[in-house]
Amino acid sequence: MSSLDAAFDILQCPSCGAALAAADGGAGCANRHHFDRARQGYLGLRAAHKGKGAPASGDTVEMLEARERFQGQGFHDDIRAAVLAAVPGAEPAGAGSWLADLGGGTGWYAASILDARPDLRGVVLDASVPAVRIAARAHERLAAVSADVWTGIPLRDASVDVALRIFAPGSASEVRRILAPGGTAVVVVPDADHMRELGHGLKLLKVPAGKADEVAVSIPDAALVSREEVRSRVELTVEQALDAVFMGPNAFHQDRAKVAAVLEGWRAPISVTLAVTVLALRVP
Repeated sequence: MSSLDAAFDILQCPSCGAALAAADGGAGCANRHHFDRARQGYLGLRAAHKGKGAPASGDTVEMLEARERFQGQGFHDDIRAAVLAAVPGAEPAGAGSWLADLGGGTGWYAASILDARPDLRGVVLDASVPAVRIAARAHERLAAVSADVWTGIPLRDASVDVALRIFAPGSASEVRRILAPGGTAVVVVPDADHMRELGHGLKLLKVPAGKADEVAVSIPDAALVSREEVRSRVELTVEQALDAVFMGPNAFHQDRAKVAAVLEGWRAPISVTLAVTVLALRVP
């Protein structure tokens, strides 16, 4: 059974909330909503939601390439290690448990967790079609779904044991809805001084102070079981600094050539702070 076929155990229709099952060319529900399965191996579960506008398009190919270069050079390895440490160990009867990576992009974090937890199956949900094309090949036990998790998570109630939200916005109530009893949400929140040096001379998006504290209490009945601050100073070339800017949402608001012109005027290497908080919240 493929990873995507297995995921029908937990997927639900984004239009009506009914259970999904494999159907000719993709998936369907009892209310005759149909969704296509792409030849690249991912399932498209994008649906318009009344009053919420068109579904988000997600990260571009250029953003994904910048992130893969940045991660490939080891700059996020400490964050990945903290995420792995925050995921609870396998339960004795944990075979068949599910991990959901919400806004998980190419599945970089999810694949590492599946390597460490052979009892888990996983699903990455992301609005970016280029991202889920990559995620569909990231791990043999990882399914990939194109979905706008900001407007709703197309997973059944109490269906997942671990939910990841890494550098991704989302609804805490939706995360709570999909977590099984005793399940854990692992959330990575950038701190206010994350990459602050790159903001000098550039109008980059800012993270408000205290964001991690808000997330820590965002699921009212969840217990905070771990909190780790991951901080480091890295020395970047101009190209690496450009990737740091353009691998995230700043890419939608900046012109790469103009940012490059500013960075070229700085003296390399460029010293940059990486600062995030990794939270683990467990529900009853």
